[in-house]
Amino acid sequence: MEASERTGKKFSTVYRGLDEKEVRDHLKRIQSEIEERDKRIDQLEGMLNEREENLSSFRSVETSINEAILTAQRAGDDMKEAARERANEIIAAAEAERGRIMDDAMDRARHIGSQTEDMKRQSKVFRARFKMLVQAQLDLLESDDWDYLLDYDLDNEDRARDIIDEHRNNEE
Repeated sequence: MEASERTGKKFSTVYRGLDEKEVRDHLKRIQSEIEERDKRIDQLEGMLNEREENLSSFRSVETSINEAILTAQRAGDDMKEAARERANEIIAAAEAERGRIMDDAMDRARHIGSQTEDMKRQSKVFRARFKMLVQAQLDLLESDDWDYLLDYDLDNEDRARDIIDEHRNNEE
């Protein structure tokens, strides 16, 4: 029923005024329309409340998710920073170790170089002494004393044979 029908309704007149049955029928229709609209309004308000609750719940979830994302980002940033600091510590330690190793290597190289030079000097001294010893032995081999010694042994051998021969002759 339209609003104009409700307010502009014309009733037939009867002996004592308006037709009571028509008025009552009209009021019943208005009442049933009002009841239907009230039900529809209650239904729509219920749906609206339900949707508002859902929306509120979704907003709460959204807020929680945003907070979780921010917390995760902060944690990720903190982890990155901690990893960066740890990497810097490792690099610094490695550089210090490299310096120590290089210093040790340089000290060893100097020590080996010193030992090498010392061994070269000792080798030169040994070579010179050995050369003198060999030269002395060669000089001894080439000297007349050696010939005398060799002849001496031959003479003694000849004499020993002569004595043995003489002794055999005497026994016979």
